Amino acid sequence: VGGKGAMALLRCGTVLALLHLQPASSQFGGGPGGFGGGPGGAWNPPAPVCPPFKCKSGEVAVGRPDHKIWSYGCKEAGMNVFNMADLDPSNPMAGLNKKKNDLDKCCVEKDICKQTCGKTSKECHDLFQKCSKKNCKNDQNCQLQAMMADIMSDPMEDDAKKFDLEGAKCKAYNRGQKESCMCVPKDDFKSATEEKLKAFYREFNPEKLGPDGEIKDVGDVWKKWEGKEADMFMALATKYKAKAVEIREKPKPPPYKPPKDVEDAGSSMEDASADTEDAPEASAADTGDEDEASFERLRSALLAKKKAAIDDEDYDRASVLKNDLKSLTETELERLKKRKTEAIAAEDYVAAKKVKDRIARLSEL
Repeated sequence: VGGKGAMALLRCGTVLALLHLQPASSQFGGGPGGFGGGPGGAWNPPAPVCPPFKCKSGEVAVGRPDHKIWSYGCKEAGMNVFNMADLDPSNPMAGLNKKKNDLDKCCVEKDICKQTCGKTSKECHDLFQKCSKKNCKNDQNCQLQAMMADIMSDPMEDDAKKFDLEGAKCKAYNRGQKESCMCVPKDDFKSATEEKLKAFYREFNPEKLGPDGEIKDVGDVWKKWEGKEADMFMALATKYKAKAVEIREKPKPPPYKPPKDVEDAGSSMEDASADTEDAPEASAADTGDEDEASFERLRSALLAKKKAAIDDEDYDRASVLKNDLKSLTETELERLKKRKTEAIAAEDYVAAKKVKDRIARLSEL
């Protein structure tokens, strides 16, 4: 990645700062070739501890009858990684375009949870982790997509200086609770809950209402769900999510405009990297390897964050970032070794040579 191109990736670094909340071993390399600290190397960060929605004394929170749940989903969650099971000797590149796992369901259900009044941030976090692990199993590509989906679930801040690391962990949850909750007197909780349920049934399952518009068998509903009202609304929204959840397009941030000192540093980096760019080594442009380009973007962002930490004399953070870089590189080396094996199996020796050269270069980092 060239100098100015690398500098433009500083915006990505603000998002990657979320990774620094865990030891490096739990971020990318918890298991052999894995991306986290949980079983099978899955992405397994700690749950954020976000404050619940609060009402003043004498009032309680209840779901707003008119709130419409929405989600960005995560159909485009991350990079694709070669998998030996997908290798077709007659078309070695086909495996890159094969998407066996769809994490969109997990992302949508996490957003349903965050916008269900009364659910905790830990419940929503654990729901996504359970769903993604069940969906991914030992698929490294899927695990990486889950990690990227979790980190980048919300659009990035336009201004990196305004990035609030602690606030970012709870941003979507706090917003969801604020949009979906309202406060009512404690004595009105039951009637307000029924109004919320009636509003839901009117829109998505009118058969649950009688001719008078009231809930059928309302006594049975309370018998089953009293004290678990948030779970009830979560279950309903999940069951009817095809109709009950509005899927929105995630806003794209404006192009990054680096400050002058960063532009100057970028020019120097561009000059220093000229020889490397001209060298006959495998690059993303040469090989059509989108995964390599994604690796370079992540690596450049981590390098930028490490430099910033050193400049700020935050050596603890710099040490974590150093380990992150090491783990990321080790994971990329494992991927490249698999790709070389696949190229040899397909008798594509030119591609195997390029991958071998890249492995040698990365091994020296």
